[in-house]
Amino acid sequence: MGEIPMRSISVASDGSLLVAGNNKGKVFIWRICDDPSQDRFQPVSKFQAHNRYLTRCLLSPDVKLLATCSADKTIKIWSIASNYDVKLEKSLVGHQRWVWDCAFSADSAYLVTASSDHVARLWELSSGETVRQYNGHRKAAVCVALNDVNLA
Repeated sequence: MGEIPMRSISVASDGSLLVAGNNKGKVFIWRICDDPSQDRFQPVSKFQAHNRYLTRCLLSPDVKLLATCSADKTIKIWSIASNYDVKLEKSLVGHQRWVWDCAFSADSAYLVTASSDHVARLWELSSGETVRQYNGHRKAAVCVALNDVNLA
């Protein structure tokens, strides 16, 4: 990781993974080990998620997806396999400026994003489409939260 600051971290809801993203768009994944005879954090993957400033990385509640947000105006959705292989599933495009933050729905099927373009968007992840756009902010939307319940 060197001298490049980490911009965002996310811990899996089941305590199995730690993900961190740096200012240069690189993402690092560690497995969190409970075995006291092993290192607590074991590096399992690293990859270039964006070519510009990464603003947020977030693991989904079901720990199957990783969302990354960036100054490149996109949100990327990555799948994480059980062997820690990471694959780009979708690039969500629609924001006109930096995307600062995101939040998954409780069932990991939707993502809400906030951007400097004064808009928050609700994305359906299966299609990669915006299903709702929240306009009217007078300044940049830089953080977002979603409070829903998984009824499954």
